[in-house]
Amino acid sequence: MKGKNLYITAAITLIAGIILIITCSTLASVKIVIWGGILFIVAAVANMVFFIGGRDREGRPRTGPIGTAVGWIASGAAVVLGLSMLLFQQTFIPLVSFMFAVLVLFAAIFQLCLLIFGSKPARLSPWLFLVPVLLFGAAVFIYLQRPGQTATDHRIILVTGIAFAVFGVFAFIEGMLIALHNRKSRRLEEAAANNTDDKDTATTARIVGYDEHPDRPEQRDNTDA
Repeated sequence: MKGKNLYITAAITLIAGIILIITCSTLASVKIVIWGGILFIVAAVANMVFFIGGRDREGRPRTGPIGTAVGWIASGAAVVLGLSMLLFQQTFIPLVSFMFAVLVLFAAIFQLCLLIFGSKPARLSPWLFLVPVLLFGAAVFIYLQRPGQTATDHRIILVTGIAFAVFGVFAFIEGMLIALHNRKSRRLEEAAANNTDDKDTATTARIVGYDEHPDRPEQRDNTDA
């Protein structure tokens, strides 16, 4: 995945997380359902555009056919779920904790796939695998909450906002690391190409100079022999 694509994904998620943190004390269950539907749709679209559609410099997809198929299915399901939440709000109020747990779990899977597949050929620090682990823990915590009470709704929104903010911050960091690796790779390739051209030019100059100066001692010796 290209660093600039990660920046966009990180910005969307970070903004969503900050909004959830700021509004965690004022959101009711109905508003949670509305925002959850919006977040499902945004996350699914971001996954389809920036992760599944990611290409390397040769234009080939960075994920295999199985990963791409699973990604498209998951994204399509997230869009359908988000639209259903917006259209049938009362039905989804008892499922608030489950829906936000799935959303955070989706972010954890995204991070894990990014570290394993999407960052290639760059090799990111193994410490970054703590991010999907923490997101998975947050998803479990959210799932164990029971919506319907004000305090519980606030906890669900607050933890979800923090999880999204963590995802956004580390996605920015990973994007910068991937972009730095890509720049270094391009510089090394350019330097190698320039060295090859210089060697070819020097070899050609020696051959031309050898042919244009037959009076050199080594050429006369070869001629006499």
